[in-house]
Amino acid sequence: MGLRMLWAGSAGLLLAAASTSQLGAQVRRPRPPDLRLPFDLVSSFEIVIKGRIGELDGLKFIVDTGSSCSVLDRRIADRLGLVRRPGKVFNFDRDLAVDWADVPEVRIGPIRVARIGMMVTRLADISEFAENADGVLGMDVLGRAQKLDIDYERRTISFAIDEGIGSAPSATNPFIVPVAIQGVRMHLLVDTGLQYLVLYRDRLRVAVPNLRIVGEPRNAAIGHLQVTQVHLPGVQIFGPEAVTPVLLIEERGKPGLARLDGYLGPASLHARRIEMDFGARTLRWQ
Repeated sequence: MGLRMLWAGSAGLLLAAASTSQLGAQVRRPRPPDLRLPFDLVSSFEIVIKGRIGELDGLKFIVDTGSSCSVLDRRIADRLGLVRRPGKVFNFDRDLAVDWADVPEVRIGPIRVARIGMMVTRLADISEFAENADGVLGMDVLGRAQKLDIDYERRTISFAIDEGIGSAPSATNPFIVPVAIQGVRMHLLVDTGLQYLVLYRDRLRVAVPNLRIVGEPRNAAIGHLQVTQVHLPGVQIFGPEAVTPVLLIEERGKPGLARLDGYLGPASLHARRIEMDFGARTLRWQ
């Protein structure tokens, strides 16, 4: 089975294809223990797993590597009786009023996080796809794992944990990989909360002034977000260039990360399985 890999670092795009047996032969150190958990796949891309906060078990959490902070729905915060303080966050193109609360403990499989600050809001106000969820797991929780392995065929997810790491504080750096767009390197944040490849329109036009598209652009909306759907030739994620459907969005208000040109929804890879290695900063998929 071929394995495709991107290295999430400044050295650029690592193109490699190796069998799984060859890959295993190269790794000398013992594999960290992991635990496979079932998940529901909502709208063909959204990964929803069950977890626990305090005494409330069986809560439904969206796995969102594109979010630096985890979020709790207002209903659950009310049930837990959490004390809240007002705040504000920027989401794509608008400011959202939220509360913050200190949550005593979050448990997701082998991951246990004690005394974590979480945003509190009505999740349906953030995304139409989050309406039935109890919370969103961001990188402040997911980053406690060394690796995140998502098997779309079996609908299971695993968190590889080194002893002691699952409950220790960790970095929440965004997981960014380079992707070539018509010969120009662009930096995309791997976002399991998105279905598509999304690019900031202005950054793309500056980087690729003679941008080529196939067919006619089409305006659309994802919730409140206005987008333009185009088909771009010359997109190289791995292997040969391909014509790829892309959503273009405007960058309004607060600027994003200086080197962030857009977002890569793993579902756009049409992979059976993906692995995000937070330690080695690599993205692998089959």
